[in-house]
Amino acid sequence: MKMIERKKQQGYISKLLQKNPEDLAMNAADNYRKIQEERYILDRTIPLTDYGKGYRVGSEFWKQQERFGDDDTGIHMTLTQNEKGYPQPVTHVGIPKSIRDEKGWHWAPTHTAPVHYPWHKAPYLEKRKKELGKYIKELDPHKPEFDALEIIGTNQPQIKRPESEVDFVQEDRMSLDDLDDQDIDGEKEPGDQTNQNVFGPSLNFAGQPARWIGDGYSYQGQVGIEGRVTFETYSGDRVTSYLYIVNDGTTAVYYDWKKLPKDNPFDLVHQQVQRFYFNNSSGVILPGETMKFPFVFKSPNAGVFTEQWKFETRPVLCGGASLIVTLRGIALQEDKFQKEREQLERDLQQKQAEQIVRNILHNIINGIKIQDRPPSPVDAYITEEEIFSRNNPKLFYTHDAVQALKQLYAEINPEEKEDRIWDLSVEDLKDELMAMDDDDERKEDFLHQMNTHVSKMSYSQSNPIKKDLYKAGYELLLETVDNIVSESIAIRQVMGLPERESLDQVEDSSKSKGNKTPSLDKKVSPAKDAKPAKGKDAGKADPKGKTTPGPPAKKGPSRGSATPGAAQPESQNRTQTPTSAPQSPIPDSDPVLYRKYKEKLQAKAYYIVGDMFDKMENVFECILDSEDRPPLKL
Repeated sequence: MKMIERKKQQGYISKLLQKNPEDLAMNAADNYRKIQEERYILDRTIPLTDYGKGYRVGSEFWKQQERFGDDDTGIHMTLTQNEKGYPQPVTHVGIPKSIRDEKGWHWAPTHTAPVHYPWHKAPYLEKRKKELGKYIKELDPHKPEFDALEIIGTNQPQIKRPESEVDFVQEDRMSLDDLDDQDIDGEKEPGDQTNQNVFGPSLNFAGQPARWIGDGYSYQGQVGIEGRVTFETYSGDRVTSYLYIVNDGTTAVYYDWKKLPKDNPFDLVHQQVQRFYFNNSSGVILPGETMKFPFVFKSPNAGVFTEQWKFETRPVLCGGASLIVTLRGIALQEDKFQKEREQLERDLQQKQAEQIVRNILHNIINGIKIQDRPPSPVDAYITEEEIFSRNNPKLFYTHDAVQALKQLYAEINPEEKEDRIWDLSVEDLKDELMAMDDDDERKEDFLHQMNTHVSKMSYSQSNPIKKDLYKAGYELLLETVDNIVSESIAIRQVMGLPERESLDQVEDSSKSKGNKTPSLDKKVSPAKDAKPAKGKDAGKADPKGKTTPGPPAKKGPSRGSATPGAAQPESQNRTQTPTSAPQSPIPDSDPVLYRKYKEKLQAKAYYIVGDMFDKMENVFECILDSEDRPPLKL
């Protein structure tokens, strides 16, 4: 009665909470014992393979009793059997199937909370079980079968008296005649049906008898015998099953096959796909003959499919009742991507574990409270210049003048100001000087010195900023020209072009041959043909007696060096015809290759010049921001 009441209460709570019975709290502890047993077995076997788990396993003899209190009045606690080295044997407690049915427990014994990765399917647990499998078998070799292990009692026992020993002897004794009769009966073959034939039309249809009952219309419209032929295979595969029909009568039986239509109450449109195949032609079964009908099932897709065929006989058997053959085929979907899916599951589990660990570490790190850094004290790192500017906002700080005013302050009553330091305030220094006695001869001299130093600090010192800017810009321009020339030489070497000779060598070679020097009106980049001199080499004479121009004026080096064609008068330039193109001092043999060379050089030059302007901007800003600093070294 209690179990019936519990089942009713379980169904009511499950319906009320819209949860399955196995997920209710009242059934949550049913599998707890099984989990604890498995955990206990693993704990017992881990110390046999790994270190650190159960460090006293095997050395429990040396474990001392624990004491509460001192030696005189303390209490010693007795060690348990496990602590002494005598663990309890493995004990299994389970619930048989009949008790589970009585409790309304219809789910699997290993059921847990509905999660995507349950604990009993964890890959780490399977790995540990495989590693400890040998020791688990030694520790727990027997697995009880709880489904069949049960004791059923009753409150009305039946007492059966034991039979006497004579009765047992009489029952055990058998005559030789009885043994001979049993041997003779056992030698009969199962197929020997000579004395088992039925008079008249009769069939053994799917293991059941179908007889002639005197007419063929008494049970017409009813189902007499239904034989089932089942199939199970993967989609796309073929499987064969057989149906046996035996004519155990004395009359030949003619038969026909007729397919029964399926019910379609919702008028659904089904594809006409044939999945069952067999020989459905007419035939005859002679007396004593066994017909073996093969049925073949093959489905292109997975699912459960059925067909029904009616086996019609002449003469009509079973009073006109139908003999039905039901074909039921189950096509399973083959899991072709099982390995890929398992690998994907392992990857997802790995990523999930990494994400969980990352979140845990992130929470731990965020939970660590670092003490705020104490603020720096006010004016702890203030400089003398800042103090002077704060006390004298209208004056400009000059180191020499401030040192002179400090010396002047120290000379005023040196006996009284041995431990005092000037606070860098000109007003305070003026008050000290005005407080001196008028008869003191030093007063006028001190005031004159103070006015002299203060007048020096009344205006800002001018630095030659423009000169520094010009020098830095000029050096950057020289560096840019050198870089362009280096890139030009490198590109020509890569492309296999000859190196350009200087204009002087071209002129000397033309004069030596008696030829006229070609027009040099073509614009030649100073980066390619003429490198301006740098530093101290500017203004020195070259080996041929020509003087190299020094640093150009404020217009910059880009306009300081001129091509040889620039020195020709304007009238000479007008004498050229429009069709005569200027020629380079060293013509290149391949115009296409030379054009590619020019394009690459232009791109490199564009990049180098842009980099030069960026550097120039940064250098100029540094020079303008550090007027009182030493000159910038490039």
